[in-house]
Amino acid sequence: MVKHQELDALRLCIKLARDALEAGDAPFGSVLVADDGTILKQERNRTVTGEKGDFKADATLHPEFVLARWSQFHMSPAQRATATVYTSGEHCPMCSAAHAYAGLGRIVYVSSSAQLVEWMKELGIERNTV
Repeated sequence: MVKHQELDALRLCIKLARDALEAGDAPFGSVLVADDGTILKQERNRTVTGEKGDFKADATLHPEFVLARWSQFHMSPAQRATATVYTSGEHCPMCSAAHAYAGLGRIVYVSSSAQLVEWMKELGIERNTV
């Protein structure tokens, strides 16, 4: 059963995904939460608009990847291992690898990759390569 705190984190992910879409990026948002429930960092997709909103495209600016990088500089290995990444969509291969290499704990996502692919088909949106 999903806890109230987890639902709040997932709702924030959806809000961040909406913000990303409205800004011109792909609709993904993620939140990094410590084991005590503290939100440590939140991020949205910025692959089109760039890190500073300067439209310097960067394919690595997935929110999950950014959170994994941030965790390396701001959290101990023990803190990373007990943290949870909440995200609007299941990790892509790049983000999965970053998550694993950073030693982050659980992943909780709103929609699976299979769901996303199905929705994209229904909407006539071309799938990316990954």
